[in-house]
Amino acid sequence: MSSAALAPLAAVFACAAVAAALAPHQARGTSGDGSARAPATGGRVARRAHARAVERHYASAVELVVLAVRAGYLPAAAIAVSVAHAPPTFAPALAEVAARVDSGERFADALGSLPRLLGPVVGPLADSLAAADRYGLPLAPVLDRLASEARQQRRRQAEALARQLPVRLSLPLVLCTLPAFVLMAIVPLLLAAITSLAS
Repeated sequence: MSSAALAPLAAVFACAAVAAALAPHQARGTSGDGSARAPATGGRVARRAHARAVERHYASAVELVVLAVRAGYLPAAAIAVSVAHAPPTFAPALAEVAARVDSGERFADALGSLPRLLGPVVGPLADSLAAADRYGLPLAPVLDRLASEARQQRRRQAEALARQLPVRLSLPLVLCTLPAFVLMAIVPLLLAAITSLAS
């Protein structure tokens, strides 16, 4: 087989390797949009997937609540308004807080369900809003701090993803470069040597 005939095979193999390595994948315990569902079975894999989704969407949820408060809503109303626009991982927990407030529970006490449903990562948000409601602390500094922490966390997540990129690209690089080098450089030499020996 000549090198010209092998070139299309090398191109097909390279494209397949790149597509397999870079195509978006659905992890276990995640929904179709990449956000994790609540761990229904309580399994270790489901809990880890849920925790990763909460960490990934925490900054967006915090900024959404802060935006609602700065738009003029009281904190409890801001939580209720945020339900419709919150990431799917956060929407059920925010909806439960709103439902508990509507049933007559104090807002600071209802916020205790957030860490229970979403994990300790949302503790600063729940504790800050609860302290402002329970002790009458000024809300503006709390909102500024929450928004700043959310932006810092988003930046750290972006930096972590950027550090993972070379590792994730190493597999398609190896799978594409080595076979292409063998097919385009080594195989023609072998074919030429075999042809010269046969003649």
